[in-house]
Amino acid sequence: MRKVLILIIFFYTLALLQTSFFIHFNIYGVGPNLILISVILLNFFEKPNKNSGLLAAGMAGFFLDLFSNFPLGLNVFALIILAFLIKKILGILKEENIIYFIPLFILAMIFYNLFPVVFSAGLKLSFPSSFNFGKLEIFEIVYNLVLGILGFYLVKLCSQKVLRK
Repeated sequence: MRKVLILIIFFYTLALLQTSFFIHFNIYGVGPNLILISVILLNFFEKPNKNSGLLAAGMAGFFLDLFSNFPLGLNVFALIILAFLIKKILGILKEENIIYFIPLFILAMIFYNLFPVVFSAGLKLSFPSSFNFGKLEIFEIVYNLVLGILGFYLVKLCSQKVLRK
């Protein structure tokens, strides 16, 4: 119960920061997606047989849905699928290093950006979703990748300090 409460507070705070404070860090209209980065990092460093990452993905998706113009549940669904895929891939790789993190992060960003387009086309819905994989989308992936790599090393550093004690 305590872990769930911490995750709720964490992702709600990230959603507020992402939609209020970090919009000032937009470059060419692209801002950091801290919630997505956090979900990827949490699922990357969590053991594949644990389910906290899936729960966190659901909560993070809910808060993304609340603060976005997509239909409620779309981000929840996308992030839970993404967390599940990350866990399955890491179950095969069985290693947590930067060489695996970078391509996994890039694939996760592409999946997350393509999901609304595929979802809306598959159900013949009309809501604002477009992903044409142009310069702006590549810049968004690189921008968030840089932040993801910083987060990767921050988590590694913190886990090493905790394990030393």
